[in-house]
Amino acid sequence: MRFVVSGRSMEPNFHNGDKLFVSTIFHKFIKPHRGDSVVVKDPRDGRLVLKRIESVENDKYLVRGDNSASSTDSRTFGSIPQSAIVGKVIFRYLGKKANSNE
Repeated sequence: MRFVVSGRSMEPNFHNGDKLFVSTIFHKFIKPHRGDSVVVKDPRDGRLVLKRIESVENDKYLVRGDNSASSTDSRTFGSIPQSAIVGKVIFRYLGKKANSNE
């Protein structure tokens, strides 16, 4: 699926407007791991947000934004079940880093 980053919660790694390809089946066969960038359903309102898995314990995932000062994440809404993970980021196809020579 295509996902467009909205906001600053994942800076400096992902920026507002970055376009990502997210696999919606990968995580169904291989459990997501610490450090994976994933799109999850915010348990409060169901909107899709991009976060990074910080830890996994008892099949519950703690997710955080890379920019802690500008992120609403598991520190606010707690751990999430694997069923709240919509998909894993596979690559960025348009955005600041995708178009740079870094």
